[in-house]
Amino acid sequence: MATQPSKPPLTLVLPSFHNFHRHLKPRRHFLSDVIIKMKTPATDEVFHVHKALLCHHSPVFRAMLEHDWMEKQDGIIVLKEEDHETFRRFILWLYCGTVIDQDEDLSTIPFRKLIDCYFLADRRDVTAMQNYIIDTVIRNSRAEKTLFCSLQRQIWKNTPQQSLLRKYMVDILVFKGDISKLLKDENEKDKYDKSFIVDVLMTKLKNPNLISWDELYKRRCSYHIHNERVPPCSA
Repeated sequence: MATQPSKPPLTLVLPSFHNFHRHLKPRRHFLSDVIIKMKTPATDEVFHVHKALLCHHSPVFRAMLEHDWMEKQDGIIVLKEEDHETFRRFILWLYCGTVIDQDEDLSTIPFRKLIDCYFLADRRDVTAMQNYIIDTVIRNSRAEKTLFCSLQRQIWKNTPQQSLLRKYMVDILVFKGDISKLLKDENEKDKYDKSFIVDVLMTKLKNPNLISWDELYKRRCSYHIHNERVPPCSA
């Protein structure tokens, strides 16, 4: 009996930013049950999204959709404060599991774009996306050997005190940076919040030794948020 030729493995090709909205958006229009309107001075854009996805990942959106908020009218949510490019990346992550466009890669996507996505996920309580962004930031840091310390004030301004993104930024300077400049150079000190400098020095006292990028990546789960929607990382 002749054997059947084996089928080639199924390959999933993720759509790019532009292809995602050009090809998938019209098809999703007939099946989606939520419309999100971006109302900002820079854009007036509409996204057709599935309620189940929003509610699963974001208690904030679930509250909007399940209660009679002023922003909710006939399945329409109006967002006036979100940056439209950052929100596009959120939609890309929602459907494709990535915020990196097909014409980008880990080395070309700006750190600022990743951090903006983290801020959005934090505001909307999208825990799984926060963890994904942390992993992507650590991978980027490891690949490019960069510390992104220039974003410190922006991160402290847009995150709560207990933020794990703050914790990672402190750790990356402690474990991979040169903190002697913070102690000797007054101009260097002026670049950072005093609370950040205190956290760095306190953490350095407890952890005096440097570690490798690979070891830091192995510790990434310590910067994750886990709850009923996002179970603990597997060993």
